Amino acid sequence: MYAHSSRFVHPWIRIAVAGVAVALIAGCSSSKPANKSTSGGAGGNGTTLNTSGSSSGNTGQLAPASSSSGTNASTDTNVASLPSELDRKIVRTATLTLRADNVAERFQDASSIATQLGGFVSNSTFGNTGSKQTASITIRVPGERYQDALVQLRKLGDVRDENSNANDATEEYTDLGSRLRNLQATETQYLGFLKNAGNLSDVLTVQDRLSQTRGQIEQVQGRINLLDSQTNFATITVHLEPGAIANGDQGGGTGPLQTARRAFDASLVVLLGLSTAILAVGAFSWWLLPLGVGGWVLARKSLRASRERRAPPA
Repeated sequence: MYAHSSRFVHPWIRIAVAGVAVALIAGCSSSKPANKSTSGGAGGNGTTLNTSGSSSGNTGQLAPASSSSGTNASTDTNVASLPSELDRKIVRTATLTLRADNVAERFQDASSIATQLGGFVSNSTFGNTGSKQTASITIRVPGERYQDALVQLRKLGDVRDENSNANDATEEYTDLGSRLRNLQATETQYLGFLKNAGNLSDVLTVQDRLSQTRGQIEQVQGRINLLDSQTNFATITVHLEPGAIANGDQGGGTGPLQTARRAFDASLVVLLGLSTAILAVGAFSWWLLPLGVGGWVLARKSLRASRERRAPPA
């Protein structure tokens, strides 16, 4: 009987074991987490941790959480590399003092140099100091032609003095750009508030804030435009003075003709001085004439009275 019953028990045991195995497999499958997502921050800049296994044995893998997270990450990378990608904003200035044999011609040559290099003349003066011609010219040339302009200008005469300066305005330019973008965003917000303003008081308040913001935008934009002009075009000022050769021969030389000319010029100077002194004495001594005439009349009267007293009586 035991053997007979064992034939019926063994199949049921096998069925029960198989059922338990199926239940365990199903439970393990349902309890295994498919994906575990962690997002960091209010901006959604996070990553998704994928814990699903693979045939290669990788148990975990970092992947972008979403397309917006990838965009923010790319933006952060661009911002971090922004200073290295910006062109340097250099303000270049120079001042030259040249001694030239012909000031007028060198003045025209400096203007031609500016035109040939793609620049222009921003300011110029030309005049005479006594018997000497002097000139000053300020030119603007593209920043990349700055050194070429200096080389050509030095050839116009003897360089008596040269002063050059380069100021890096990259940091200021970048800060102004960031400030301008923030002000423009604020302006957009105020425009939105203005559309939704419910009463006159709100409208006036928003318009006042909007006017202040636009004024700041104009100031920042003006400074940016000025830096663009100063960095795109270098400024070079050239002062031209007459050379020693052009003005030194008139008073120099030791020949007979030069000596006679200098003596004649000196005699003219002496005569001019004497005539000037005589005219000055006459102009300032006119009041002595009436006194002299009065004194002479009194002297004659006194002399006549003295003669009458000495004369014997008739």
